[in-house]
Amino acid sequence: MDRNTVIGFVLIGLILIGYSYYNFEQAKIAEQKKPKTTKEQTLGTTTPQPDASFIGDADSSDKNTSTAVVNDSLAKIQQAANLGVFAVAIEGTETFQTVETKDLKITFSNKGGSIKSVELKKYKTYDAKPLVLFDDEQNQLNYQFFINNNRDVNTRDLFFTAAEIKKNSKGTQTINYRLNAGNDGAYFEQSYIIPESGYAIEYIVNLDGMQNVIPKNATYINMFWKRTIQKVEQSKDFENRYTQLFYRYTSEEDDYLSETENAEASLATPIQWVSCKQQFFNSTLINKDGFYNGTVRSTIEPKAELVKTFETSLILSYNHQKSQNYRMEFYFGPNHYQTLKSYGIGLEAIIPLGTGIMSWVSVFNKYFIIPIFNFLEGFISSYGIIILILTLVIKTILFPLTYKSYKSAALMKALKPEIDALKEKYADDQQKFGTEQWKLYQQAGVNPLGGCLPMVLQMPILIAMYYFFPASIELRQEAFLWAHDLSTYDSIYTLPFNIPFYGEHVSLFTLLMTVTSILYAVTNNQMMGSASPGMEAMKYMPYIFPIMLMGMFNSFPAALTYYYFLQNIISYGQQWTIKKFFIDEASLHKQIQDNKKKPVKKSSFQQKLEDMAKQQQNKKKK
Repeated sequence: MDRNTVIGFVLIGLILIGYSYYNFEQAKIAEQKKPKTTKEQTLGTTTPQPDASFIGDADSSDKNTSTAVVNDSLAKIQQAANLGVFAVAIEGTETFQTVETKDLKITFSNKGGSIKSVELKKYKTYDAKPLVLFDDEQNQLNYQFFINNNRDVNTRDLFFTAAEIKKNSKGTQTINYRLNAGNDGAYFEQSYIIPESGYAIEYIVNLDGMQNVIPKNATYINMFWKRTIQKVEQSKDFENRYTQLFYRYTSEEDDYLSETENAEASLATPIQWVSCKQQFFNSTLINKDGFYNGTVRSTIEPKAELVKTFETSLILSYNHQKSQNYRMEFYFGPNHYQTLKSYGIGLEAIIPLGTGIMSWVSVFNKYFIIPIFNFLEGFISSYGIIILILTLVIKTILFPLTYKSYKSAALMKALKPEIDALKEKYADDQQKFGTEQWKLYQQAGVNPLGGCLPMVLQMPILIAMYYFFPASIELRQEAFLWAHDLSTYDSIYTLPFNIPFYGEHVSLFTLLMTVTSILYAVTNNQMMGSASPGMEAMKYMPYIFPIMLMGMFNSFPAALTYYYFLQNIISYGQQWTIKKFFIDEASLHKQIQDNKKKPVKKSSFQQKLEDMAKQQQNKKKK
């Protein structure tokens, strides 16, 4: 035990004794000064019973205070004994230092030597307040390690020595927090290097001379990081859906915890980064050399102002060198795809452009939608207009498929009288009807799936938009028409009650999307004619399905429902144009009749159908 530790113990003991004696004397003085009653003054022997409201207010309070002080002092003496060379750091006054850059406002504390709060200066919360990613107890970063005699040290409640903030000619600011370990010059230090702009902070942990403090058999240091996510968007349910803990192994494989329930996982292999991802922002701890292993946990918060709490326990290898440092990095900023991608560590994977069985959709978003979107951003300031142009571009590219689909539908409509005749002729023999129907299709040169396949090929784009718009920070707090924020729902009226599967607000773009979907289905069915035999029940689905989706999309971003609304309007326009200028039903009917005169080579499928029909007929004859 060094001299400073001994002096510390002696001083704490003297303070304890002096404070206890002071409390005792003050209690005696207070007792002597209490006013006496008339009876007491007369007889001097009888003391009145104290009023019930007085009990515990003076004597008991003083005694409880003294006891609490004694217990607290004893606890500190025990804590100081456990901390050894770090005992002097248990006492101090918490002070703060603030660093501002073009993009960030960061507050540091000497207690724990860690970041206390981070504000993103270019962003606001949904209700126009400063966007603070976390503050005070909502962020905890501390280290735990053993010192000699197997005593456990946790840096969270220790007071570090803060150095003055240094700023170089490039505007980069550096702040250091040091925890001295005795008189031998050993120390534990945390350094933060903050550039003039951007959202990344270099973070270095230095251990100098600690090889004589940390036992030889201790080969690691525990690093704990806890983040509680505050609500910063309009819809907590939607924000909760997109708030998730991501992590990446040094093998460049990504993984994450469930976003819908409490979850935890043990990470048995080295980890490159851990990201506390919100809907549009994230706080990420990066270690390119890798954390040895760790555990992660995610908990859903019930409080209205909070979303989730993420806890990570990460292991840093320690090899007892005289000087050892860990070079890490923090990212506190937006989930902007190109920004995250520029770091070259796969951090853009936290943006949900297509996950799970839909991961293939992300390829379309990354290499088609995002480049077009970013290109249009350079010329157009209104994101509503950008979405309109993007929709026109997509529908123009898909026009050949749309035309093929409508033409196939028109051919099927032209064949309908003949198919109805076959249906009536073979009403009692569905197998024979199927054979003759396929024969008719082949003779006429019509593919019954020709109208469905082009539409199926367009589905990936619709699904890609479903992922793209809710994850696009570019749309956040961008107004268009009546929608004050394209990244959330465009409520035009709040209901006095909640409708199951719908909600308590009315989204106008969702209503427009639903109405145009139904109108489009009506005109499409008129063009295609009645449903195919055996599929009559399906003819109602185009009307029922949009109503089912209305409840689902009522809380989705206005940008998404606006896109689907535009997609319906443009599809209707293309349908009208094709029918008016490209498709002549009379010429199509003539084409079918000409095709029927040509010899048709039977396909293997057609041959099998005919063989099956003949076998069935032979069985009936027997």
